[in-house]
Amino acid sequence: MSYIHRVLSVFPMALAGQVLCATGAAAQDRERDFTGIVGVGVSSGPEFSGSDETSTQAFPIIDLVWRDRFFLNQRGLGVFALRNRGAGALSLGFAIGYDFDERLVEDDERLSGLRDVEAGGLVTAFLEYDVGIAHLEFELSQGISSDGHEGTRATFGAEFSAPLGDRLRVSAKPFIVWSDGSYADAFYGVTAAEAASSRFAAFDAGSAFERAGLELTASYSLTERTGVFLGIEHSRLLGDAKDSPITFDDGQTEISTGVFFRF
Repeated sequence: MSYIHRVLSVFPMALAGQVLCATGAAAQDRERDFTGIVGVGVSSGPEFSGSDETSTQAFPIIDLVWRDRFFLNQRGLGVFALRNRGAGALSLGFAIGYDFDERLVEDDERLSGLRDVEAGGLVTAFLEYDVGIAHLEFELSQGISSDGHEGTRATFGAEFSAPLGDRLRVSAKPFIVWSDGSYADAFYGVTAAEAASSRFAAFDAGSAFERAGLELTASYSLTERTGVFLGIEHSRLLGDAKDSPITFDDGQTEISTGVFFRF
């Protein structure tokens, strides 16, 4: 399954922290150098971007921060160049990690004749701004593996969250994703050579907005340190991504659930 990193982004680590902060754990965490969240989840989502088939897989939940500066999470291993908290706070960071986005011929026999787009290294820069009613996020990522897409993507999202009682917190996050020609061509394009050896006509996918969607997440604290979550993301492919002959379904839905522990 190629969507693990997307599923990880469906589970907002900040949301889990907010739920557990209601129990008073946050004040204690600020006195320690090392804090974080770990857990395990299960997800069900498309085999690859544009697939009409799904698969289910377990995934780890990791969000670790050391001295409020270095982190290890779904973006990879990184550093906060700037990190503030609360309304009006601005954070800036950089990370190097692993991009699980891939499309393999073994995922679907209809892909026979196309090249594999494999998972690989990824570098990411991100900017986050808390405006009180919403948490704004901008992320720019670049693939760095020759067997992967080697493309650039830009994602903008705005997360709105609210407590429902002492233990339950819900959030909604609309988002839109732009991709450059390298990413679009890797996942949605068909070269003349591939057209000659596959069932698909040649198709040139260019840079454009790739998808737009909405993430819904509910997080419930079982104890002061543990909680469970349920996340649902639905997105629609746009432009060339939608029109590609490799796209069998332009509506993409992912569902994830799991348990986490905060320390």
